[in-house]
Formats: sequence, C-alpha cells, structure tokens
Amino acid sequence: MKKSILWKIVLLIGVLPFVIPIFGGLYSVSVESWNLFDWLLMYSFLYWPTYLIGVVLIGLAVRKITRSTGKSNE
Repeated sequence: MKKSILWKIVLLIGVLPFVIPIFGGLYSVSVESWNLFDWLLMYSFLYWPTYLIGVVLIGLAVRKITRSTGKSNE
C-alpha cells in the first residue's frame, strides 16, 4: 500500500514538468507582453531536459502501478 502511494507521488512529480510551463505561461501572458505560444516555445527550448525526466518518471510510475495492481487482483 505504501509503495503504491509512493509511485503515485512519483507520477505526480513526473506530470509537473508538463503542467508548470502552462501556468507559468499564463502568468507571463497576464503580467508581461508575451504570447502564450511564444512563452511555451522558449520554455521548451530552454528546459527540454525536464520533459525527458518527466517522461521517465511517468513511465516508471505507470509500470510499477500497473504491476502492483495486477498482482493484487490475481
């Protein structure tokens, strides 16, 4: 049970690199003179490694969660 919660937290951390740019972009659009697409493009160009880390964390978490739920259902 505790491991399942841990992997759900890892999944949440893996999703953050994809959510943070959207909220950061919306904030920049409201405060400064940015277009949302331009801001997301700049963020993605500068911080592309965070997307890779996010994909790896999401993959690991989904793999572990599906394995643990598969074992408990049998």
